[in-house]
Amino acid sequence: MGVTKSDLQYLITFGEDGILGEVNASLERALSSMAEQHHSLDLEVFAPVRAIRETISRAVKEKDAIVRVISIYGPKCIAQSVGRELSQQKIYLQHPDHIKDGAEYDNPHVLKLSSNDHQLSETDISTEEKPCDMDSHGVLKETITEVYASLTRDKNLQGLEGDARLVTTLLNHQKTALDFMSQRESGPIPEKYCLWEPAEVDGQACHRHAVTNTICEIGPPDETGGGILADEPRSSATLIVASSDLMINEWFLELKHHFDPATLSALRKIKYHGQNRMRSLATLCEADIIITTYHTLASEQASSKDIINGVEWFRVVLDEAHIIRRQSTGLYRAVAGIPARSRWCLTGTPVQNRLEDIGTLLAFLRIEPFHSIATFRKFISLPFEEGERRRKLAVQRFTRLLDSMCLRRTKDVLHLPDQRNIIRSITLCAEEREQYDQTRKTMMRAIKHQHGVLDQKSTLGLFQVQLQLRIICNHGTWQQSFSWNRRKLHLLDEREALEASFGREGERTCSGCRQTLPLFGSGATFQQFEECRHVLCSECFEDNIQAEQEERTTRCPLCSSLWHARSSNHQSKHTSQEDMYFRPEGQSSKMNRLMADVMMDIWRTKRYVLYRTVLIAS
Repeated sequence: MGVTKSDLQYLITFGEDGILGEVNASLERALSSMAEQHHSLDLEVFAPVRAIRETISRAVKEKDAIVRVISIYGPKCIAQSVGRELSQQKIYLQHPDHIKDGAEYDNPHVLKLSSNDHQLSETDISTEEKPCDMDSHGVLKETITEVYASLTRDKNLQGLEGDARLVTTLLNHQKTALDFMSQRESGPIPEKYCLWEPAEVDGQACHRHAVTNTICEIGPPDETGGGILADEPRSSATLIVASSDLMINEWFLELKHHFDPATLSALRKIKYHGQNRMRSLATLCEADIIITTYHTLASEQASSKDIINGVEWFRVVLDEAHIIRRQSTGLYRAVAGIPARSRWCLTGTPVQNRLEDIGTLLAFLRIEPFHSIATFRKFISLPFEEGERRRKLAVQRFTRLLDSMCLRRTKDVLHLPDQRNIIRSITLCAEEREQYDQTRKTMMRAIKHQHGVLDQKSTLGLFQVQLQLRIICNHGTWQQSFSWNRRKLHLLDEREALEASFGREGERTCSGCRQTLPLFGSGATFQQFEECRHVLCSECFEDNIQAEQEERTTRCPLCSSLWHARSSNHQSKHTSQEDMYFRPEGQSSKMNRLMADVMMDIWRTKRYVLYRTVLIAS
């Protein structure tokens, strides 16, 4: 894109007629002044699509929708003058996401240090090679797999025995995990995995950071635990943040399984969740283990009734920590400020869609200097995207960082059974077959006679028919019979199935707590309302349902003031069955078979069963 000067202002344009944005007032003044003094300046607009999407998704007011996209090119002799003009308007040049081939990067706003300090090399960006054309998601997944395979920390842990009060004997991988946690919380950390290394600058002994090359002259910073950033009151408790109420119960079951009755009875445990949860600060400080949810903390923070952040915890543990992988969400803000001596993240997928996912976890852990996500971007995620040579450097840094901070074990180490693929041929019962055939007949008749039906901006075709039939195979007769009057209730299922068929990793954002929700797979479930376009996670949905409602409604509870009056007649205060997606009774042959497989040897194994529907013509 380019920068165009109109009669009134500078505009960001794409082609001749496409106006995409405008520069703000302070930059307008700076550009006007520079244009009068320097005629050899060239302005280029390079806009990373991902950054723009994230900014727009966060913006609630026009002034929030700001993205830094303009690069300034010109003779090196005027760099200082340009820097002064921008500084006068309180505008400072940042590290560029893109540089023209053959251009030399010289930022007048970057502090130039002595040649002995390797930080200088971070601003000397090589432009000899072009960024590679690549499937970025595929390259990321392949790189992460290779990095995980190269980690050595787990191989160099001796393992610690569990406390005598445990009634279960720790397995080998649990003993090594306990050793790792002990090193990270209390030390000492083996020299091989320390990020601060002895060095010498100008004849003076110092320590240099293995990733950022930062110099520390007063001794190596402490790499254990994390920050202690709170005043009184203090607590010796461990605060565990789970993904849902169900997972809170799972944690309590694990405590019951591993501790002897006397110890379990002596442990002061609190479930900090639900409308009637304990809100006594003194009681919380006296507890040993407190288990809550991300949503509970986010709702308290939003309502200014935040008790958890008023306590300095001994330890904070985030279960399913990838839930906070985006710093812009309310769930990240709810946990980021919790004061604690030690911080832990538990997740099977520290990197889901981008490298910065794990950068956010490091920011939560307050691992200096990666307590700032900007540092992670500068030294790892940006170099990863700047060509083959820079990517290798980023991967080396990333591997060193993970080997110090992360304990990653494969299923072989954990002695998990291999995946078993079993083909189950499901025969639909008579009622399911009748509904299946009726749906196919109804939809195919529309296609045959109308050659494509346009309904709510969604074109109906053979692919939509296939998706709807797959959904019936899942839901069976629990699902209402298909009809065009109820078409809007089926659109969300079809969109999810479409995304899944293409292997996309889509996300939604809850309109209530602003957490990001995976379109499918693990994570919080959500409900999307077609009329108002609101999306609510399961917990926000439950919180917003009015007390007099005894069953779920397909109407958005956030918009209840709009539809409640229309439904307050004497017929019923609930929506009719005709508007419901599911019937109160029904059966699904596929779900029955799934539950039978899940329950097989349920008391001897932990089971994870994934079912896919494959239609076979008959």
